[in-house]
Amino acid sequence: MKKLPIFLSALFLTSLNLYAQDQKMHPWTDSQGRTLQALFLKSDGSTLTINWNGQVVPIPLASLSPESQDLARKLAAEAAFGSISKKSSSLHAWTDVQGRTLEAKFIRMDAASVTIEWQGQVIPLPLATLSPQSLALAKELSGQKDKSQTIPKFPPTEVNPSAKKTKELEVTTVTGEVELEEEHNWQSSTGAVIKAKFLSIEGEFVNLSMKGGRSDQSVPLTRLSKTSQELARKLQSDLEKQTKLRLREASKRKKMNVPDLEESDISRYHQWISSNGNEIEAIYVAANDNGVTLLMRKNPNRPYELGWERLSPDSQALAEGLRRLKEKMTPTNPVIAPYSPASEKRRAAVLPRYTKGKWANYNTVLESAVYDVALHSNGYVVHLWLKDEAKEGTDSLGERADRVPLSINFRPVYYRNPGDHRSWTLRRIKTFEDPPFVSRERETTTIKGILDNDASFEYNVEINHRGLSFWGGVDENRNEESPTMFSIAFYSPNFIPNVTNMALKDIEPIVGDGALYIDPMESKRAKIDMMMKWEDVMKKFAGAEWNPIKSSEFMGKPFGSHKIKVTPANTRDMYFRWTKGYSGIYPFQAIHLVLSTWDSYQLRNMKKSDVNYSEYKDRGEIPKNKRLNVNIIRGRG
Repeated sequence: MKKLPIFLSALFLTSLNLYAQDQKMHPWTDSQGRTLQALFLKSDGSTLTINWNGQVVPIPLASLSPESQDLARKLAAEAAFGSISKKSSSLHAWTDVQGRTLEAKFIRMDAASVTIEWQGQVIPLPLATLSPQSLALAKELSGQKDKSQTIPKFPPTEVNPSAKKTKELEVTTVTGEVELEEEHNWQSSTGAVIKAKFLSIEGEFVNLSMKGGRSDQSVPLTRLSKTSQELARKLQSDLEKQTKLRLREASKRKKMNVPDLEESDISRYHQWISSNGNEIEAIYVAANDNGVTLLMRKNPNRPYELGWERLSPDSQALAEGLRRLKEKMTPTNPVIAPYSPASEKRRAAVLPRYTKGKWANYNTVLESAVYDVALHSNGYVVHLWLKDEAKEGTDSLGERADRVPLSINFRPVYYRNPGDHRSWTLRRIKTFEDPPFVSRERETTTIKGILDNDASFEYNVEINHRGLSFWGGVDENRNEESPTMFSIAFYSPNFIPNVTNMALKDIEPIVGDGALYIDPMESKRAKIDMMMKWEDVMKKFAGAEWNPIKSSEFMGKPFGSHKIKVTPANTRDMYFRWTKGYSGIYPFQAIHLVLSTWDSYQLRNMKKSDVNYSEYKDRGEIPKNKRLNVNIIRGRG
């Protein structure tokens, strides 16, 4: 093999990881039948080089199965010739920022790198390492002739926010009072600016809400500019002061005079007046010490929460009266079953639960304007029912739609046959520690206990009128013989249980335009029609480029006018994927979205003899800053 020039060698080494990220995971099987998942880097005809768990590993081709040898040859050919355009058929001079030059073929350009072919090797060169002349050449060869499409700039790690604008957003600075309830312009340490509302600081992370509350993100403080770090700390201080003030005001409201109200007032529209005199027409949804949740007549797609201080005194009295009336209507002595640990008769522990009514066998319940949510007494399943908007009259809270509920599951599993990811078994809960009592008010529920292998676990469920969030993990002995892999899964159920007895002409009107939209890490948004057979779906979306994904969205007739967005708060070191249900011919018979750590995903396909499980320390936890978020938006039906 020829020796690389010094500058290209350096570029090759620094961009190796970037190149690996641009590739796809493939299964590699040796002659003894052992398989691992890894990224293809290159193959020179005698040696395959892969990126496995961040390590660059050379493997003799002769030691692989015939199928893996064919795959290596195919990928090597595609890397060398598959993407070369007519414009790249000739050699061009490429110069780095230090003036060093080599001649190579142009293949493609993206936002981060220019990919070239140099003496049979396909190599990505980071844009930041190339001279202005080479950047201009790459732009010309890629067909970017519009001068407005500038080459991305790479600002220093810290910029002066007063002199910098990104996308015409001026960074918010702390020059006096800043509003807690407003969106602000936040700047990253690299100079990018986003618009978001501050939620809180937790440890070393800042929680922000974007897109009108449809997307929450946890951002490390260190990744914000100094100006935005100062803004976050100021808003956190204001939040703590506001919380103390609201607690004092809550005690005063207990003595507040409220209007006379009837049961029908709970579900009808009222005129509400804000503290600055604006009028809105809305239905009361709920209230707590922080504020009042309303569903606007002009925007019934999702409830909106207002702090008490943002309502006039008369509207505060109305909200307090409706809150008291709703509490009065709630059964004062519901029949509740106590906590039960696992026993000879009961295979798994059970949380305290309602025993009668529509919430029988559930522990924690939220009845919102757009959906109902309930945590099952088994401690690991949350059911989600969508609510349709009322068609006529003043009752616009809507009734629960006649559909099978969606579900979100905490999944601590182990594999009966390591290396076969289909052989998983769910670990049962043996005991709960301090099990939460039943509630229709609680936003955050924490469930702790012991699994059937004596590992401890903690699951967290956050449900409110804005959306749902899930995080947690398992802590077990690193020498566990059957290690636990932890994930959180969103299940779209079988919408037509008796489908085997129905003709296609009867199925199509029920499923209609139902679809799952996915946003892959490495590809554009794609649509999976629920009436397309799984066999055809898997052919259309063959290849690892369709997994992992950044986010997903369900839409169409099975979901009414709702859009259900499922997305991790952070994808760093995580693996979020879509997959078919374990049975059924069509996607409407079950779609699974699964969030796990990268370690956990890799281990699911590895045999015990191939791996030291103790090295995969992140297999058991999904932290809050990387939680799975589920947001439901109801459009107009």
